[in-house]
Amino acid sequence: MDATGAIRRMCEESGRGVVEVSQELGKSKMYVSGMISRHTVPRTDTLAQIAQACGYRLILESDTDKIVISTE
Repeated sequence: MDATGAIRRMCEESGRGVVEVSQELGKSKMYVSGMISRHTVPRTDTLAQIAQACGYRLILESDTDKIVISTE
């Protein structure tokens, strides 16, 4: 799954629409929708903010370690 697919899935599974997530980020109503339709890969901090708005966390994982990317 690519980044925009993950964003779409997070929005759908959280029950929050892309408009609501965009507004929570302080962006225009079409921000997340436009990102998905153009297949634009967001910066890591933006992806972490979108994840948080949907009730997720961004985690990088190897076989031996996990790194949680926080928006705080």
